[in-house]
Amino acid sequence: MSKENEDSEYYYQEREPGEIIYKVIVIGDPAIGKTSLIRKFVKKQFEKDYLPTVGVSISKETIEMEINGRKVTINLLLWDLAGQPQFYLLHKVYYNGANGVILGFDLTRTHTYSNLKNWHKELIKDQLTDLPMVLVGNKSDLKDERKISVAHVEHMKELLNIQDYIETSALTGQNVGTLFKTIARLIYESKL
Repeated sequence: MSKENEDSEYYYQEREPGEIIYKVIVIGDPAIGKTSLIRKFVKKQFEKDYLPTVGVSISKETIEMEINGRKVTINLLLWDLAGQPQFYLLHKVYYNGANGVILGFDLTRTHTYSNLKNWHKELIKDQLTDLPMVLVGNKSDLKDERKISVAHVEHMKELLNIQDYIETSALTGQNVGTLFKTIARLIYESKL
């Protein structure tokens, strides 16, 4: 087995009886709240100050859920990739061994929505579009500042052939757990 296949196998195989590990890459433009979503999910905290991710930040969280009548414990390795252009060359390395993708945008900034196509092109180039994927619109709590309608998002979801769309708020925690459980379920079901 090649080194690349070994790395890929590591992220979703059962390490101990009943233990499953999935690598999920979280991508999108800078300042859409990728880090805040992960921090809210893992640490139950929200940081008001924006600190850009440099390269990649990796977090791990264990979730227990019932899928198809079976109780499963899944360890998510969440790879929070920097959205700034100067880090794009590193993405290919960080994508290696990914089992799923969370592709995000900011509901209050139209250019982050428009750039979803560019992020998706990068996934195509790196042959990752067959992975389970969830589209996430963050900052749903900022209702008065919202610029992207659900109809537009549904169109983009179909255009990019993405399985699920979830709106979240890292500030309030709305749908944050649902987001990560959804990607875990999609990956688990893709392995059956």
